[in-house]
Amino acid sequence: MQVAADPTDRAEEILVSASRLFARHSYANVTMEQVAASVQAVPGALYHYFRDKEDLIFHCYLRGLAIYRHEIEAAAEPGIDGLEIIRRFVRGRLRPEGQRMILFSDIDALAAPYSSEVHAKRWQNAALLADILDRGVADGSIACDEPQLTAVALISILDWVPFWLSERDYYTRQQAIDAIDDIITHGVYRREIALPKMPEPLSLAPFLEARAALNKRAAKFDRMLSIASDSFNRRGASGTSLESIAVDAGMTRAGIYYHFSEKESLLLACLRRGLAGEVSIREHLQEHSLGAFDHIVQRIRLLLMLHDTPCGPKATYHNINYLNDDDRKAYVGDVLATIRQDQNSYQRWIEEGRFRRIDTYFAERILTGMGHWYPIWFKTRRDWSPAEIADHFARLFLAGLKPRRHPG
Repeated sequence: MQVAADPTDRAEEILVSASRLFARHSYANVTMEQVAASVQAVPGALYHYFRDKEDLIFHCYLRGLAIYRHEIEAAAEPGIDGLEIIRRFVRGRLRPEGQRMILFSDIDALAAPYSSEVHAKRWQNAALLADILDRGVADGSIACDEPQLTAVALISILDWVPFWLSERDYYTRQQAIDAIDDIITHGVYRREIALPKMPEPLSLAPFLEARAALNKRAAKFDRMLSIASDSFNRRGASGTSLESIAVDAGMTRAGIYYHFSEKESLLLACLRRGLAGEVSIREHLQEHSLGAFDHIVQRIRLLLMLHDTPCGPKATYHNINYLNDDDRKAYVGDVLATIRQDQNSYQRWIEEGRFRRIDTYFAERILTGMGHWYPIWFKTRRDWSPAEIADHFARLFLAGLKPRRHPG
């Protein structure tokens, strides 16, 4: 076995390989034995550097956070405007060289001191990116009224990319980078058209009333799924157990096992519940026959505003790889069907002259990426209301970062 000259080099080699395995197979499905085999070592050798798998995952997070910080700082070259710095950072983050994709999921599955440090450092990176956005506002290259929320949206988009980007789809990596850069910079709404005013929020009453109408047994089951969904969102499949869900839900273990014999079937039920909630929002918006601008704004508002109600939490989808092959394929098929509906709406708005001629595939993934990690970013951070966050994400998606200088 080849041994690195410097122990720190060997630790970095392990972290690189472990990060690649975690990105491909999820934290839950990778063992220390697999990590050891990937670096041609015996499992015991890993414990010279990391106490256990949790310690290894924690240091993979720290390595990823350090890469983010370095790339933000490297992009901030003196003498160029703020928008160009942001574009350099985004494009650099997506370039194919090396191990570029970093997962920031399941953070709360770590012990409290670990998870607190990871959350704090993520917000520090967001603050660093927000400083560059402020710089762009000052030099006139960026239009942005809340730089920290924009920073969170940008990082969320980038953190979502590993879950959908494919090297074997209809696009090349460079085409994906160009499309993401274009939409973030210019938005999806036609730039020669003045942006409408923000509409009044739609009422949450229809959703809450439908939930309140459940009978006692169905309501209890739904509450259990809500609690389990929150755990899967934040702790992931590896950090969630049927026993912990029973405790959080005030149920006995037998009560949980009456419905689910194992964790995979519980996760699938939670994912289906989340998708059903998003479908109900889409159907509700269709009933209102909203225009392109209002539809996007209200869609994001409803997703985030319903998160903290009995209809929530908003689902995240980074645990899909924990499902067995048949369940995963069936569920992904359902998700893709709803995504195609959204892409069809974008295409209609393009033909109506409201949206720019953007690639609808990338537009939908950018929009979902902004809000995907909302349950993790804003679990304890309450500086903004859900509606404020939603409106900010909507403006970024619709208008982009570049100022609209000549509205019609």
